[in-house]
Amino acid sequence: MSDLLDPFQFFTELKKDIAASGNQSRYAAKIGVAHTTVSAVLHSERNPSPEFLSGAGFDRLVRYRRLRGGIHAPLINGMDFFTEVKKQIREAGSLTTFCARHRLPIGSVSNYLNDSRRASDALVMATGYVRLTRYRRRTVRSAAA
Repeated sequence: MSDLLDPFQFFTELKKDIAASGNQSRYAAKIGVAHTTVSAVLHSERNPSPEFLSGAGFDRLVRYRRLRGGIHAPLINGMDFFTEVKKQIREAGSLTTFCARHRLPIGSVSNYLNDSRRASDALVMATGYVRLTRYRRRTVRSAAA
């Protein structure tokens, strides 16, 4: 079983952590954020910030899944997705041909390839993938005695 949590599982874990702390205010003080921030995250009014996730002991990870594979298709990481984009550009013959075929701005795709920008939703869709947010609880390492 994967240690990656989908958003629903992440919220379930977060609620358990809050309950273990006693209430939202205590939990907020424990992780170093305002109690209104905890409430807003729980009610999906805002995404958890990197600071929130760090204090809560979670990492946010972006993964990609091929659309044709359904929910059982394996998740791939950003480097594997980058490799897939490069492969599809090679198969198209050139960046210009790939972008024309998928009606994508060349500058946007070029910026992604040069690590100046994240992949646009249009690029992700054109390659036949969907971008997913997953979370992972950080493991706590005990110090050697």
